[in-house]
Amino acid sequence: MGKLIKYEFRKQLMSKLVVGVVIAVLELVFFAGIIFDKGYWAGMGLGLFALVSMIALLYFSFESIVTYSNDLKTKHSYMLFLTPCNMFQIVGAKLVTTILQIFVCGCAFVAIAIGDIFLLCAIKGDVKDFIEGVKTFFQLFTGVEIRLSEVIYVLLMLLIAWLVFVAMAMFSITLSATLLSNWKFKGVASVAIFFGLDWCVAKVANLVTPTDFLESEYLVVNSEAWAFIGVYAVALVLCYVGTALLLDKKVSV
Repeated sequence: MGKLIKYEFRKQLMSKLVVGVVIAVLELVFFAGIIFDKGYWAGMGLGLFALVSMIALLYFSFESIVTYSNDLKTKHSYMLFLTPCNMFQIVGAKLVTTILQIFVCGCAFVAIAIGDIFLLCAIKGDVKDFIEGVKTFFQLFTGVEIRLSEVIYVLLMLLIAWLVFVAMAMFSITLSATLLSNWKFKGVASVAIFFGLDWCVAKVANLVTPTDFLESEYLVVNSEAWAFIGVYAVALVLCYVGTALLLDKKVSV
């Protein structure tokens, strides 16, 4: 599977290079603002960096979906399914690539942001005061005290939700390209299946967690909170298995 993951990275490398160049330019603007004492430059660079980072992470997820769709449509990409690898390996490599892209790029963005903020605080003020200020601001507007367990849980929940989004999209595209390939409106049906799956998963998650803990005043990481993630984890596995089986029966040669 390692070669498949490397192949997927190569196919999606250009977007990472473009984002890297854009962020490098924004960092230069930020550092120029620090060096020449131009607060507007520093603020603009940091603000645009945050915006580009969020857009980039969203785009990387959509890029994985578009790449998979092209694999089923174009003759050149279709050769992937003629390799001596089973469909579970091919689909698994795509999901693992998505995980690594989101995780590695997300960690890089966070590390850069933390470095910029600490540099700014080291020059303009106290880092400790800044951290306490962030905590106070967060508690004032959310009523929730920042705890490591909650931060880990939220990050894990976002990662699982992101992966389920990609897996459901891949499953819907696979249905459109296999069982629904002769339908006139297979594209519309694929979109409808995606939203139907999303609705069903959310409904089951709400049934498992009846107290609706996500809308409560305080986020408590308890058994219901983990059950919520468990539902999405099961949905991820089912979409993965379903996609691989459909490809194995309808696409492999």
